[in-house]
Amino acid sequence: MPSAVPSSIPVLITGASSGIGAEFARAFAARGHDVTIVARRADRLEQLAGDLTARHGVAAEPLVADLEVVRGRSTVARTLRSRETWILVNNAGYGTRGRLADLDAARERAEVHLNVVALHELTLTVLPGLLRTRSGGVINVASTAAFQPLPYMATYAATKSFVLNFTEALAEELRGTGVRAMALCPGPVRTEFGDVAGVQDYMEMARPMSAERCVTTALRAFDRGSAICIPGALNAALAQGPRLAPRLAVRKVSAAIFHPRG
Repeated sequence: MPSAVPSSIPVLITGASSGIGAEFARAFAARGHDVTIVARRADRLEQLAGDLTARHGVAAEPLVADLEVVRGRSTVARTLRSRETWILVNNAGYGTRGRLADLDAARERAEVHLNVVALHELTLTVLPGLLRTRSGGVINVASTAAFQPLPYMATYAATKSFVLNFTEALAEELRGTGVRAMALCPGPVRTEFGDVAGVQDYMEMARPMSAERCVTTALRAFDRGSAICIPGALNAALAQGPRLAPRLAVRKVSAAIFHPRG
């Protein structure tokens, strides 16, 4: 029966300057793992790293990198190749809202680079070492958006669908190797995501959970060796609903929810 990954294995977390990523850093540090925290905002990373070391006595290394671009992804990949065993938490990502034809095309491409390309490249980088040591694992942060198309958040939902299907398939391939892969599919969480994606109205309506609760649930599932984690019973039920309804109905309901107001 799987149990918690040993605290001797270090953790690298992307998108760690706030929200779910920062909470993963706190939770793993509290378990005694050394952590490497990755984001673009150096000041926040340095503050968090100092707090983690002071509170938990672990090594906390800030690594400033922009994962939307090749140079940033290469920087993180070099760190991952510096040792064989990690827990990699691919958390970095953002969403956009609006009619696709009206959105900034460069920002939509950057969203795919961050949400999909970076996650894919870093997972491929870390896998050979994990398999050689038969330990460690990957947590890829998807979303309940992964379970259906979202008109007016078309790119975001599509990227998260990739993350879910990629990670679920990988988890099955890794069965019996000692290496874990899990897709975390949170519903609404109180983070900066709503402001960045322009879904503040939906977040207010949806009663989001705390990042702490989300990560606590995720780590329990990771300890069990789960391939998918959907924190919250209501979120889990809502994620399964689209599989039972006609896709036309799902699209129309989603469009009504996410159509920009005003």
